[in-house]
Formats: sequence, structure tokens, C-alpha cells
Amino acid sequence: MDKILLTAFLSALAGFITAVLSIVKLVNEKESKTTEYRQAWTDSVRKAFANLVAKINAQAGRISAAASDLDSLNRLHSDNPNDEETPAEKRLRDHLEKTVAEHRQAIHENRMGIYECYSLSRLHFKPNDLSFNRIEQKFDVIDGMLSQLGKLESDADRAELRQKIHSGANEIAGYARDILKTEWETVKRGEPAYQGTKKWSIRGSIIMLTILLAIGAYAGISIWKENIRSEKIHLSSKETPSQQDSK
Repeated sequence: MDKILLTAFLSALAGFITAVLSIVKLVNEKESKTTEYRQAWTDSVRKAFANLVAKINAQAGRISAAASDLDSLNRLHSDNPNDEETPAEKRLRDHLEKTVAEHRQAIHENRMGIYECYSLSRLHFKPNDLSFNRIEQKFDVIDGMLSQLGKLESDADRAELRQKIHSGANEIAGYARDILKTEWETVKRGEPAYQGTKKWSIRGSIIMLTILLAIGAYAGISIWKENIRSEKIHLSSKETPSQQDSK
């Protein structure tokens, strides 16, 4: 009877273990996919932030250069109010006019690129996401400084404001690193469901091992007792005929 119960219990335990392993496998496969998507999200937002910071710094340099060339062009016009200029001055004026026009075109294109990178970065986050809030506020400040940069009259003032813009861009890069670090730690540790599955799998394995050891010990003791009982019966059966012969 004990052997029948033991066999039935072991069969049920084997079925339970198989079911648990199947559930663990399904959870791990799902969380593995989630981790892959999170890694792809991290790569995408890293690229968006990198482009945003690069374009902000490039825009600050381009606006400063355009303002400086425009100042040179204005001085050239003021020095020759009656269009009395030498061929060298005319060549310089033509060059400056062409350069200023190129600057304006590049500034317009770069401004569109900045807004595109910022919008792409923003779309990676949920509305009112606190992790993006600092970047949003800093970008608004930088955008205002970029608009103000071209209106300043002296090179010294432009250089000072340009340095502030670069510092603001570095702050955005620092905030982005914090976000990426948090996401990387999540990828490295695994998703919460995966962590829970891993924890309970370890606990379940320990419990199952304990149960199996207990069953093995019980089976061993039962077999040992059964062998002793069989041996006693065998000895008693041998003693009985010898006693009858002596009588």
C-alpha cells in the first residue's frame, strides 16, 4: 500500500514540477522580449539625445559666426556709404553677403533639426514623465538663449551667452545619462516579473529538493524496515521446523 501511495505521490509531484517549469519558461520568454524592447528603446533615446545636444552646440556656433560676419558686412557698408569701394572691398563684400546667406540657411535648417530631435526625444516618454521634466525645462531655457544670441551686438556678449548654451547642453547630456543609467540597471537586473519568477523558482527548487529528500529518506527507511521484517519472518520460519524435529 505504501508503495502505491508513494508511486502516486511521485507521479503527481513530477506533473506539478513540469507545470511549474512550463510557467517559468513562458514568463521568462515574455520578459526576455520586454528586455529586448527596452534595450531598443534605450538605444533609440540615446541617439535622439546625442543628436539634440550636438545640434544645440552647432547652432550656437553657427549663430555666433553669422552675427560676427554680419557685423563685418555692416561695417564695410558704413565705411563706404556712397558705394565707393575698391575691387578688393567689393570681393570681400560679396564674400560676406554670400557667407551670411549661407549662415541663415544653415541656421534655419539646424533649428528644424533641433526641434525634430527634441520632439523625437519627448515621444520616448509618457506625458508628464518626471524623468524627462528636467530636460524639458532646460531645453526651454536653451531655446530662449539661442533666440537671444543673434540679437546681441558685441562678440564678448555673444561668447558669454554661447558658453551658457554649451553648459546647458552639457546639463541635458547629464540628465540623459541618468535616464540611460536607470534603464540599463533595469535591463541588467531583468524585468520585475522576471526577478519575481527567479526568486520564487529558487525557493520552489529548495522546497522541492527538501520534499524529494524527505521522500527518499522515507522510502529508504520503509524499505529497510520491510527488509528487517522479511528477515525476521524468514528466520522464524526456519526455527519452527527445527523445534518440531527436536520434540
